[in-house]
Amino acid sequence: MDVARTLACMALELEYEGDSTAMLERVSHYARLVLNADDAGIVRVRSRAKVETPAATTPRVDAAHQLQAQFDEGPCLDAIAGRATYLSDDVATDRRWTRWGPAAAELGIHSTVGVRLATRGRGYGSLNIYADRPSAFTQADAEVAEMLAAHATAAFAVAERVEGLSTALESRTTIGQAQGILMQKFDIDSDAAFQFLRRISQHENKRLLTVAEAIVVQRDANARPS
Repeated sequence: MDVARTLACMALELEYEGDSTAMLERVSHYARLVLNADDAGIVRVRSRAKVETPAATTPRVDAAHQLQAQFDEGPCLDAIAGRATYLSDDVATDRRWTRWGPAAAELGIHSTVGVRLATRGRGYGSLNIYADRPSAFTQADAEVAEMLAAHATAAFAVAERVEGLSTALESRTTIGQAQGILMQKFDIDSDAAFQFLRRISQHENKRLLTVAEAIVVQRDANARPS
């Protein structure tokens, strides 16, 4: 397989993929294809006891991830915490993960590569690639996995920006609604209504958005028929 050409094709496909989850699914698919693996997927860690699998080639990937949370050990967690790439030729006998390794072997997994997904200032999770045979991956494969991880990181970054923009828009809409309610109730202009919200926020030591939400909720409650 021409790895460079395959990665170039993947990059073009990702450019036209608007949904971040679909992007992660595509990266997982290509990781399995390019490294001649049996499974691949993304793990996102909320805490060491709670992990999510937003993309995977089969359900077995999530099972392997959940075992890492259960035993508090494994290449995915180490890749995230250690800011490194972890390669194992045989997880069943790997002394780094004495509980997770044998449990993963019971799932049929023997080789793995775990790569951290992160920008310079933000960690997202890890890309994890699994094979049923021992000694399936080389150091060169690990380097390819790192290139694939860069694309998965971009997908996370895009999703985060979109989520941030959506949150900002929702906040602006709610604050605008609260201003309108105050303008109508007290016969004041928008600037005065905004200053009114700010004073309440400072006096009650609450976020401006929280104050605005309370005003909108109260208006809606009063509008309901008794």
